[in-house]
Amino acid sequence: AEVALDWMLVRVNDERKKPFGKLLREHGVILEWIAKSRIEIDAARLIVLNAAHKMDLLGPKKALKEIAQAKVLIPQTALTVIDRAIQSYGGAGVCQDTPLASSWAGIRTLRLADGPDEVHLQQMGRNENKRGKEATEKIQRQQAKTSELMKKYGTQTAQPGARIRHVAKI
Repeated sequence: AEVALDWMLVRVNDERKKPFGKLLREHGVILEWIAKSRIEIDAARLIVLNAAHKMDLLGPKKALKEIAQAKVLIPQTALTVIDRAIQSYGGAGVCQDTPLASSWAGIRTLRLADGPDEVHLQQMGRNENKRGKEATEKIQRQQAKTSELMKKYGTQTAQPGARIRHVAKI
């Protein structure tokens, strides 16, 4: 993904490319692609670091959730960034003059190597759903504490903005 972002930056800063009379980097959507790509790459790195940290602390068996998150997110992120880079090149993005098309094909294959995303997502969903009772009890404790504090301090629940009165002038 990082290499794809570099290739995208090369393309959008090419002084010879001026669609609609502007450099590619002057088009808002391109700047958005660059920003989103940077955010997504950095977020993906943090997911991997989190999984590695948990594995180091507790071992791989206790880091299954974090490992599954990385297995799903990393290839998806890489594909998204590579796809943006390909788009920035137009038709040239799928030729052999850049590593982008080959990278896309390799990463797409990787998404299937350890089972499709859906397998990891189903397992993660089942495991997360096991927290349903715990989450319900937590919310109920929070609501009880809120009621207790509101009663203690003589406050009432109000909808935000409920006391604002608008006067229409016609």
